[in-house]
Amino acid sequence: MLKGLDELCAYSNANKDSKMIFCIIGYPIEHSLSPVMHNAVFNALKINAVYFSVKVDSSMLKYAVDKLRNAVNGFNVTIPHKVEIIKYIDEFDHSATKVNAVNTVSNFNGILKGYNTDYYGFMQPIKNRGIELMGKSVLLLGAGGAARAVVTALAEEGIARIIIANRSMNSSNVHSLIKLAMNKGIECKAVMLNESSKYSYECDLIVNATPLGMSDAYGNNKDSFDNHLPLTSKDINNKSIVYDLVYNPIDTQLIRIAKDADAKVIYGYEMLVEQGAKALEIWLNIDAPRDVMSNAVLSKLSTKQEK
Repeated sequence: MLKGLDELCAYSNANKDSKMIFCIIGYPIEHSLSPVMHNAVFNALKINAVYFSVKVDSSMLKYAVDKLRNAVNGFNVTIPHKVEIIKYIDEFDHSATKVNAVNTVSNFNGILKGYNTDYYGFMQPIKNRGIELMGKSVLLLGAGGAARAVVTALAEEGIARIIIANRSMNSSNVHSLIKLAMNKGIECKAVMLNESSKYSYECDLIVNATPLGMSDAYGNNKDSFDNHLPLTSKDINNKSIVYDLVYNPIDTQLIRIAKDADAKVIYGYEMLVEQGAKALEIWLNIDAPRDVMSNAVLSKLSTKQEK
């Protein structure tokens, strides 16, 4: 359910007194399945609410936040705004403070409070499998807002070493992420993304926190998501765990090569569901039905792959 910002505001003016309104902002945004997932919950629990996706590029982020302040009950934030949006939020939960990135915002009488549910969403699928990470080594692909949540979560699990692979070594995100990891007592180094295969085989956990491998709204890999990660099945140890935060398609390039290597895999849709469930808990104080959310997401992804 994609709406332009002005269209959303017009809808809000006509309906906000009788219906709760939520959305996700980002650029690009057509690929997002958050509306499918959240609206499935609203329908299942008979909650009078609706959730939209809104395309917002970096140049209009401040304007968009000002508009949303008077239009929605809460919203999610995705690529590329998770760090930049901090400038425009009024208050912060401890989850956002320790990650220094925001992906969920509540709105209480015009006061916007930022949270980071990526932090929780990332770890829950690992805990569901009973995986222990104490003393392990990690290859993290990417250095954006999602990567900050990953490093923060992994630090609390006692990982020993992390290698950050990114397209640019001069990115402020990379320097900030290295500082974050080292401040938490983790041995850390940064390498170019195209050098990641030199380190992947020796790592216990490989996490893709880039959008590489993501499909567009029609299930095609094109435009800004045309590139693939520089790894093959020979670069992955069969004792490793491979976790792709990309959820569209279900079987990304990285997931496929991990399966070819007989490695254990964790799917991106699992994190999507867990972080979404946490957001609903924040907004509505409910225990979100994860089965409803998972079924909605998997059904939509399966439909896209069949086309």
